[in-house]
Amino acid sequence: MDIATGAMKTLLPKLGELLLGEFKLQKGVKGEIEVLKEELSSMNAALCKVSEVPAEQLDEVTKIWARDVRELSYDIEDAVDTFILQGMGQEPAKTFGFKGFIDRTINLLKKAMSNHQHHGVIKDIMKQVNMVNKRHKRYKVSDVATRGPIISTVDPRLEAMFTKATELIGIDGPKNELAKILVDEGSSSGQQPMIISIVGCGGLGKTTLANALLHDLKTKFDCQVFVSVSHNPDIKTILKNILGQLDEYANINEAWDVVQLINKIIKLHENKRFLCVIDDVWNEWAWDTVKFALQDAKHGSKIVITTRNKAVAEHAGGVVYELKPLSVDASRKLFNKRIFDIEDGCPPGLREVAGNILKKCDGVPLAIITTASLLASKPRHTREWENVNNSIGFGLEKSPAVEKMKNILNLSYNDLPFHLKTCLLSLSKYPEDKKIRKDVLIWSWIAEGFITEETRPAGTSLQVIGESYFIELINRSLIQPADIVDNDFHDGEVHACQVHDMVLELINQLSAEEGFVTTLLPDGQQAGTRTSAPQKKKIRRLSLHYSNRSYASPEEIAHLSRVRSFAVFGDVDSIPPLSSFHVLRVLQLEDCSGLDNNHLNDLGELRHLMFLQLWRYSATRLPESIGKLESLATLDIRYARSSVVMLPMSSIKLQKLVRLFANRVRLPDGLALGNMRSLRELVAIDFTPEVIEEIGNLKELRVLRIVVNYPDMEDGTRNSWEHFLLSLQRCTNLQDLFIETNVTTECSLDSMKYVPSSLQRFMSSGMLMMAFPRWINSVTLSSLNTLSIQLCLDLLPHHLEMLAELPSLRFLRLWSAGIWKLQKLSIPSSACSFRCLRHFYFYSSWMILTFQPGAMPELQRLCLCFDPRLDRNNLDDLGLKNLHSLRHVVIKFLSVEPEDRQEAEAAIREDLKHSPNHPSLELLFLG
Repeated sequence: MDIATGAMKTLLPKLGELLLGEFKLQKGVKGEIEVLKEELSSMNAALCKVSEVPAEQLDEVTKIWARDVRELSYDIEDAVDTFILQGMGQEPAKTFGFKGFIDRTINLLKKAMSNHQHHGVIKDIMKQVNMVNKRHKRYKVSDVATRGPIISTVDPRLEAMFTKATELIGIDGPKNELAKILVDEGSSSGQQPMIISIVGCGGLGKTTLANALLHDLKTKFDCQVFVSVSHNPDIKTILKNILGQLDEYANINEAWDVVQLINKIIKLHENKRFLCVIDDVWNEWAWDTVKFALQDAKHGSKIVITTRNKAVAEHAGGVVYELKPLSVDASRKLFNKRIFDIEDGCPPGLREVAGNILKKCDGVPLAIITTASLLASKPRHTREWENVNNSIGFGLEKSPAVEKMKNILNLSYNDLPFHLKTCLLSLSKYPEDKKIRKDVLIWSWIAEGFITEETRPAGTSLQVIGESYFIELINRSLIQPADIVDNDFHDGEVHACQVHDMVLELINQLSAEEGFVTTLLPDGQQAGTRTSAPQKKKIRRLSLHYSNRSYASPEEIAHLSRVRSFAVFGDVDSIPPLSSFHVLRVLQLEDCSGLDNNHLNDLGELRHLMFLQLWRYSATRLPESIGKLESLATLDIRYARSSVVMLPMSSIKLQKLVRLFANRVRLPDGLALGNMRSLRELVAIDFTPEVIEEIGNLKELRVLRIVVNYPDMEDGTRNSWEHFLLSLQRCTNLQDLFIETNVTTECSLDSMKYVPSSLQRFMSSGMLMMAFPRWINSVTLSSLNTLSIQLCLDLLPHHLEMLAELPSLRFLRLWSAGIWKLQKLSIPSSACSFRCLRHFYFYSSWMILTFQPGAMPELQRLCLCFDPRLDRNNLDDLGLKNLHSLRHVVIKFLSVEPEDRQEAEAAIREDLKHSPNHPSLELLFLG
């Protein structure tokens, strides 16, 4: 279902399912369903045309008609789903009038759970929908052709890997000016940290600038902290975030109050020099609370605040830095870089209209990037660009910058096909500054029917379609790539996104207007409006942000009966009874430490549930009733408060379960995992003899990430390692394999005589491989694109030569644990040598790589770790300048004496000086 057509996209196929399925329909019912399907198809076509017309161009009558039909489609689908699950129906009463029809039909559909006369229900619905379908002809709807889903082929990885390099144009001046202040030892008294506040309107690049400072100055401070405060801050969460970044091993007690957290932070930083960014501070009281944890820091610590409010900056004290819009020249370079990939790439015929567009962007980076992203998806014709320029509106030069940007963002939203509008609006349920995992987003889109089999091109999966939607939203700059893993473990993929607060403000408003998502903020207000959540409007999707609203009254609970998606973000004491949700498809509970096992008691009542996410949840067990969730496809219980989650025996009944994700899942004795035949993704399951045997029975398994617990190995499971490898050989469709041990232990993978040729990713962590696996070669694994091995004792030069021949390899990380005689290995420029490799991480205490001209032609990111035994002669002419696609280099030196650091750095910089791509360089001296 989507913002344009409600549930039509999923409802129509389900009606077809009724016709073809094994349902004992009464005589004549099939014919009525066929007619009903045809009538709904006509209404669906009309709704699609309505969606192509900008909202401001539609008259109110058409808006009301479209909204009511969408609402009706939801209710019909709810009844059909219930019928499919239960095979029941109810005979309706006669009704008259459009408004009366909707109300009465809904009442009838609510009764469809009883065991009577589905024939009457379907017949009445068919008659009434036919009447509404005739009525729609009275309204004039613009004749605009619908557009099908776009499968994006643009790869967004560069944007994520290189810190949105396009946005860094024009930032060097402010960055260097502020960096000079921050590293000046005389700028802080030593008794209190220095404070710098960056002030500017939304979209001006305050956060980008603060992040750039944090990155460039990392070696000047003992530790770094970055926290977002946002418009509706949860102070406890912010303080816990600060505490966790000051000490990643800090044991944080969820019961600590604000005062206790502040005291713990003060204790941690008393002997540290830190750089702390407090991002997006909206008001003085938020800063006044956070400052108590930081104001007594010594040793030259520094604090950077970003805010839109100059009064907040002045209240905080210290240096107030007002960030200015980009210059005309920087604006032009940023604009051209986004569209043409080079700063001076605009053709002469488009320069005049480009200049007019840039005038309206007024030097605001977000406005420039968003507009450029819109133009990048259109033909490079003067008329097309003139249309965009005119659509932005006349007279905007006199408007405030924020209003200009809203207009530009709205234009970008209107340009989206309706399936992308739906996916974008669904993000309005997330809190501000939330890092949203791509996999969670795509699975929830599938569960809600935003991605369906009917829109899937032949040969692609629903997940691939979801990835293309995600990429397209990034390409249009409506969402931003976000890193959720350390760069040392980054596999080159975009795993998460964030929504800029101005984009979030827009989609909150649109979502509230359409009744698409109802989001309640901590103060009880509904996001996107100036009022509390409407009590009389139907709620289809409900999101609570740190809200303890009780929903105790019968009237309020009744509003939940038609909720399809329910999400809670943040610590709450209670949630509405799960039994209140009659048609729930998606349930997300994140950071709900105040909830316990009892809050899941009614979980088995959610028979429509397809997606269940419990993150950082305090429950220690899942209820036995989970086995009743016959529609459940995704069970995601990662980051659980308890170290191990036990699945109940009833889990075996989850025959539609496709994905099981957890930190560590333990299976009860006797649970035959192999009987869960739909399982395709299994992550972080405990390594036990029973599991070993069962894994081989999962014939549809595509993704396996297994945790090997070292104490279990010592207790006798070590001998099962060979059986595990033999069991893996039976998973003939395996594409992604990740094996992790919690303590470094010796092992061998050579027992695998057969490896699935479909394997695309293999990653290991914690295992000390005594020998390099012989099956990793171009003949066996021609589809392998990602390989990560930590650690390998027997990594030799000829193994690298074998890896160089892998035809699809794009990401490679190798960590050699051997200690041998220091030697150099040259990477040649052969046409078959690492021809697709983009990311290469290499750690070795004895092997030094050099690169010949033309080597690794696609390599964009390189990370090397050097042994302290190296001297200047070993570092001379590594051949980094020969890597012509290189964009970013990280060099790590282990235990280098301070007096040798300057010489080592000079050697690396000299090698890179003549690189044609001028890659960025990050030097880290460890130990």
